Amino acid sequence: MTAIPSMSGHHDHGEHAMTGFPSMSGRRGALGQGMTLAWRSLVPLRNEPGRLVQFLLQPIFMVLVFVLMFGAMSGDPEHAARYLVPGVLTQVAIMSTNTTGMNLAEDIGNGVFDRFRSMPIARSAPLIGRVTADALTTAVTVVVALIAGIAAGFRITASPLDALAGLALLLLFTLALSWVSAWLGLKAKSVASMQGTATAVLLPLTFGSSAFIPPANLPGVLRWWSSVNPVSHLADAVRALLTGAPVGAHVWVTLAWSAAVAACFVPLAVRAYTRRIR
Repeated sequence: MTAIPSMSGHHDHGEHAMTGFPSMSGRRGALGQGMTLAWRSLVPLRNEPGRLVQFLLQPIFMVLVFVLMFGAMSGDPEHAARYLVPGVLTQVAIMSTNTTGMNLAEDIGNGVFDRFRSMPIARSAPLIGRVTADALTTAVTVVVALIAGIAAGFRITASPLDALAGLALLLLFTLALSWVSAWLGLKAKSVASMQGTATAVLLPLTFGSSAFIPPANLPGVLRWWSSVNPVSHLADAVRALLTGAPVGAHVWVTLAWSAAVAACFVPLAVRAYTRRIR
């Protein structure tokens, strides 16, 4: 997140015009200020081509490994692409939520939050900005992964509306999960500890799901875990919406998990942020 100039706490319109933050109050003001901070968080990407290339190349690499290589091993690349590409989209989106907590932990270490204390903005605005900025980069990453998947042989056989609904569901779930990452980043002592904790949480969710292997092919406890894993419902819902297969209850289960995660971790993240800036 880019550094914001420190300023006094007067809330006059001239100062808001100078800083670029909307002068609205209440929830609408917090949202507007959050969007301003989101934009300021994305601007540095223009000056950091390494980071830009990283989050663009990672989904391509994932498709190369999981779809082309594993597909060749299966002996049926077309069927493998049909099953695995939605799983890659799911994994890429979920793993990208790790950056939210890492960026927040980095902001704490760099003293960025100290400057927020003297700014006339809502306390939740920096969190809204950080989560929104990372959600936008996640959307770009998912689109890149989908294009790479199509190049690898995947075909969207559902209606355009269903396909868009599948991508929207994926982004909605990862948006809710980003607040978990934000809370972990605010509670972590360092960027390294945040990354380690998030990885320990995300790897069982992604690799222990139906994203890459049908639960019926797994033994014992792994089959049970995959069947109850919320990421399995997400991957199955995205797969069905992109390929026109029966959706079942996967969409509703995913929406319920998204709502529950957001309801729990949004206030926790805001509370943790408030304590860090006191």
